[in-house]
Amino acid sequence: MIDLLYLYTEKPNIFPMSRILIVIPSLFILITAISVNGQEVFSGKSQPTTLTLTPQYERGLPPILYAELNFEDDNNNLILEANERAALTITIRNEGKGRAQGLTVSAIDKNYDQALKIGSGQTIPFLLQDQFINVTIPFEAGMDLKSGEHKIEINVKEYFGYDMDPAYLYVNTIKFQAPQLAFSGLEVVDIGEGTAAIREDQQVQAGELVKVKITVQNVGQNISRNTRYFVRSHNENLYVEGGDGILGDMGIGEVKEFWVTISPNKRVTGEINLPLYLSLSNQVKRGELIDYMLPLKLDQQPSEPMVLAIHADIDKLYNEVARFEVNSNRMKANVGNIIDIRQVPPSKMKQNNAIAVVIGVEKYDHFVPAPYAENDASLMQDYIKSVLGIDKVYTYKSKDVTGYFFDNLFNPNYGELQKAISKGETDLFIFYSGHGIPSKDGTQVFLIPSDGRIEAIERQGFEMNKFYEDLLALGARSVTIIMDACFSGSSRSSEAFNSENLIAMKGVRLKPLIKKPWEENSKFTVFSSSDFDQTSLAFDQAKVGLFTYWICVGLQGKADLNGDKQISMGELSSYVKEKVEETSVKIRGLQEPQFHGNAEMILAIY
Repeated sequence: MIDLLYLYTEKPNIFPMSRILIVIPSLFILITAISVNGQEVFSGKSQPTTLTLTPQYERGLPPILYAELNFEDDNNNLILEANERAALTITIRNEGKGRAQGLTVSAIDKNYDQALKIGSGQTIPFLLQDQFINVTIPFEAGMDLKSGEHKIEINVKEYFGYDMDPAYLYVNTIKFQAPQLAFSGLEVVDIGEGTAAIREDQQVQAGELVKVKITVQNVGQNISRNTRYFVRSHNENLYVEGGDGILGDMGIGEVKEFWVTISPNKRVTGEINLPLYLSLSNQVKRGELIDYMLPLKLDQQPSEPMVLAIHADIDKLYNEVARFEVNSNRMKANVGNIIDIRQVPPSKMKQNNAIAVVIGVEKYDHFVPAPYAENDASLMQDYIKSVLGIDKVYTYKSKDVTGYFFDNLFNPNYGELQKAISKGETDLFIFYSGHGIPSKDGTQVFLIPSDGRIEAIERQGFEMNKFYEDLLALGARSVTIIMDACFSGSSRSSEAFNSENLIAMKGVRLKPLIKKPWEENSKFTVFSSSDFDQTSLAFDQAKVGLFTYWICVGLQGKADLNGDKQISMGELSSYVKEKVEETSVKIRGLQEPQFHGNAEMILAIY
């Protein structure tokens, strides 16, 4: 890129003109010397002439700016933790006919925390047609970072006002999770080499030399790195040997033991604890134990060590990862920056004659899990109630879906669902997330309960053709089915979960021969997450199925493609298909959602 800059001087007698046009290959230069006709007029070795490099901006054809946003942190979990660095990268492209001039890029924190340092904005003098530039703004979190959500306003402004609409980066920060070093117990050993006991009774008597095993534990929520121990006596009448040492790193809940030798002389009294003090230190100087008096008395048996069951609960702080809020179609975020789909916007839609069944089977007794299927069910229950306006929602998760669950629910003669449907009047919505399993010959596909076995698939499973036949026989006015499941014989996979073969057939990917009765009946609208020979993916960043994620995003309003404040089934399917296909290839391969049915059906009104 060539930047045109003007050189100004306070010594106009040197140059015949007050400014000279200089063409330089880059804005960022270090001038060490300037000479004219072989005579040096500026040198970095002496007091320089005051120079100001200023770009000259002139009106012309307008630029059209596009930007892509990306946020990455050191450990790639999209959470900013104490002592962590991150970077916001903004890729700006000019697709207009005119050059962009005097671009300023800034990121401003709306929730200030002095421990969170965000790099200053940058200025780009010129961006010509069809050029792009990457601008990186660094983030640095200090040790005293507070937990909270930060709203970072991102602005790209142009000298003549051809600005971009602001975007917002929401970043959760988490304060330092400290270790906590604690005393757990001790044991007296007064037999064996290196001891001299008056009575061998696992107690300390005045005049003895005994060994003491001290047990300590990290009961905090972080690793205690480079942990050391110090045992000191604050009384000259109590001798201590081996009173300091290295314990190394102590994980969350980890217990360690060490030995010291002590000998109280005859001048030590036994009315109170011996003047023996324990200190535990670590690298970060957090969660240390300082001068703790050990509960050790003369002529008394010490209590048994007490070890606590400590579990890392930091995961609960990681529910909201960094996400972008973008209102312009000229700004977009990458796949790693997700929208908070747990915020369910209420719509004006009310469906008083509709009922919904939501099923999420994640945990199976005899199959690998279907990652996040229960989360799918929880979210869709909320969206069906708040967005689709259906009050009667029956939700079932793994523990509910056992035995002959499907038949007991959907059978048109004695199933529970037939009691709730008024023939010809009720609209039925069904959402299913979990495994779909083909028979080994590929001629049938089944829904299977959480306690089902592949060996008994035809007896325990619920065959899909029967599923549709039963739904048709229930006599609902319309049936809308959304399925986040695949029927290829492989389990749901993601970046974190590998695909597993569910039917024990090596090297075979099946495309089951299902009759697709919904294509022959106008009552059915079916939206499924993938084609029958594809694997449906999970989306680790949001902890839901990829298909479910984009359905929720669409129902938040993103699928209102024509801007009429309504979302039709056709709009939702078009939006979700595009987004799933675009995202899936960045994860583990192409996933193509399939839609058939009433595209005019209105799902939400805002």
